Amino acid sequence: MTLTDRSDGTTRAQTSLPALGVALVLLTVVTGLGVAMADTAIAGADRTPDERRVAAAIADRLVAADGPLAARSNVLNQSRVDDFDQSALVQNAPPASEYAVSIELADEEIARSGTVHDGTRISRLVVVESREARTLTPDLATTDAVTLPRRSARATVTIDPPSGTTVWTVRANDRVVLHNRSGLDGSYEVSLVPYETTELRFQRAGRLESGNVTISYDAPRSTKETLVVTVDG
Repeated sequence: MTLTDRSDGTTRAQTSLPALGVALVLLTVVTGLGVAMADTAIAGADRTPDERRVAAAIADRLVAADGPLAARSNVLNQSRVDDFDQSALVQNAPPASEYAVSIELADEEIARSGTVHDGTRISRLVVVESREARTLTPDLATTDAVTLPRRSARATVTIDPPSGTTVWTVRANDRVVLHNRSGLDGSYEVSLVPYETTELRFQRAGRLESGNVTISYDAPRSTKETLVVTVDG
C-alpha cells in the first residue's frame, strides 16, 4: 500500500464520522417522535371512552322527562332553555365541574363549564316547545261554543254580559269549569286538558255579542332541533 492510498483511506474515514453522527441524531429524533406519538395515541384512546360516557350521561339527563330542560321526555321547554346557564349545568350535571363541557342547541351555545378545545360530541334530536300569548274574541251571537287548540293548558275567560243577559255555566268539553247560578261576570282562570282539543261552551239566557266574551291562552309552538353535548377531558 502506498502513502497515497493510506491518505485516501484516512480521509474517507474522517468524512464518514460526521455523516454517522448526523444519522445517529436523526435516529434519536425519529425514535423520540415515535414514542411521543404512541404515548399521545394511548392517552387519547384512554381519554375518549371517559369523554363519551360523560357526554352521553349529560345528554340523557338534559332530555329526560324530569331533567332541567324538559317539559316531557325529549321535549324541551324554551323558557327553561333560556334560563339555563353554567351554574345550572354544574348543578344538574356534576361531571361538568371536573370536565370542560359545552351545551349547544340549534347551533347556539346555551351553557359552558371550562374551555372546550376539541373533545367528544354527543347529539340528541329534540323538540323545543314555546308558548305565545293569544287572545280570542269569539262571536257568540249565533253559537254558544268556541274551540281552542290542543296543548293549551290554561285559559283566562273574561265575561262581560250586556244588560238582560246571564251566563251561568261554562263547560270545557264535558267538564263544568265555571258555574254561578246568579251569573258569571268578570275574569276567571280555567284549567284545560293539554292533550285534547278543547271546546268551551257557554250556557246562558239572553244574547251575547262579539266582545262580551274574550279568551286569553298560551298557544304552543314546536320546532325540531339538535342538542349537542361536547366534553373535553
